[in-house]
Amino acid sequence: MKYLHYILLCLSLLFTSNTFALEQKYHESISPIITAFKADDRAAIAALIRYPLQRRNPLPAIKNEAELIERFDEVFDDKLAAVIASSNINTDWDNVGWRGIMLNNGVMWVDTDGKVLAVNTQNSTEQAHAEKLIAQNKQSLHSSIKTFQKPILDWKTSKYRVRVDDLGDGNFRYASWSIDKSPSDKPDLVLINGDITFEGSGGNHHYTFKNGRYSYVLQVTVIGCDTSPPGWLEVYKDDKLLLSDAVISAVNKAN
Repeated sequence: MKYLHYILLCLSLLFTSNTFALEQKYHESISPIITAFKADDRAAIAALIRYPLQRRNPLPAIKNEAELIERFDEVFDDKLAAVIASSNINTDWDNVGWRGIMLNNGVMWVDTDGKVLAVNTQNSTEQAHAEKLIAQNKQSLHSSIKTFQKPILDWKTSKYRVRVDDLGDGNFRYASWSIDKSPSDKPDLVLINGDITFEGSGGNHHYTFKNGRYSYVLQVTVIGCDTSPPGWLEVYKDDKLLLSDAVISAVNKAN
């Protein structure tokens, strides 16, 4: 019995020690971000971003500090800035393993070096900008796919140009062309009624479209390492993988 008590005491001390170590790392990563937002120091905030900072398709990614400062109000409106500035490290932020540290269940993600990886909100300023770009985007597409509510993905792989659009009410459409064709050409393949599946709290997810015995799966990387592609296209016949083609160019990642 004494031996059992000794083991339990050691485990308790080990758990407490690990929790303390994680909290220290957590504070060191997050405190400068909270401080910068409290001071409304846009230059300091811009220096704490890992670029490119992806925005929702069709908005272009923010490539550097100067561009972040220029587009600051698009990303961080007063409401979001206040949430970050007033956040409590112990109750509002969570360390989620390799994915990094998240604020309020994924509103914002930060890596363990204290760099902002993702901001998963869109305010009215960004929405207005996005609507203008969507209208322009529709004009560049073949007439058969000009109707949709919002674009989700626009990718190039080594072999294909693929895009996913939201037709409304959770109905996703897939369109693809061979790499030598343009989106103004009629798509080689169009599929509707796609499903979306989320993989944990990090934001990574995939879209699946069925065509008889074939499945077309678009894996979307939201939180990954520096060398991760924006995603990749997989094609299956029944359960057999026929193609896995990494994305080499993306108009933007989906958030």
